Amino acid sequence: MADHYTQLLEWRRVETTSRGLAKLPHDFYGATRAYLGEARSTFERELRENPAGRKGDLARQTYHRASQIARDVVESRMTKILSFSFQAAVGGAREVANLLPEEKRLFEEVTRTLGAHRAAVAPFLEATVPAPAAPAPPPRATAVEAVPSPEPKGAAGATIFVRILKDQRPIDTGSETLDLRKDDVLSLPERTAQILIHAHLAERVGPDNRRSTT
Repeated sequence: MADHYTQLLEWRRVETTSRGLAKLPHDFYGATRAYLGEARSTFERELRENPAGRKGDLARQTYHRASQIARDVVESRMTKILSFSFQAAVGGAREVANLLPEEKRLFEEVTRTLGAHRAAVAPFLEATVPAPAAPAPPPRATAVEAVPSPEPKGAAGATIFVRILKDQRPIDTGSETLDLRKDDVLSLPERTAQILIHAHLAERVGPDNRRSTT
């Protein structure tokens, strides 16, 4: 089996050349921490026993190189985990392959923190229920249809004279159809006449002012 230093070199190679997290031993962090602790103790002991000796200097160099390699592996993985956490916080996948136990806690905490921050400062980015559509406007009424019919005044069957103010399409009064032409003077049932007057389609006149009658 390769020594831990050689394994660190291989782990750095695969970690820094892959987009996702490389598959590392379950105890990577614990084993690497133990290896570096032992390597440090070794070079410190050698230098104490023989400060000018070559063995102590080689052990020190090995320790520093191994520490840098381990740092490259850890920081590469941390960068990827931060990116995965951001993606998860904005709705991406929450399952990441090859997370080690220590990294899973980091991923979950960072995802939670980013999600809470996003919801607090930018709630408008969260999914919202669409507002109900505005009701369609009612069909546009004609001048005659838009005016409410007034209550009949006077005796039943009473008529009044009105002058038509502008040409209009024929209207059906129920008993007959009126052809409305500008300046015509008509004798109409009071109810029909009032509708035209309120719609500003006619004006009331006396019988002596008529030009034509229906």
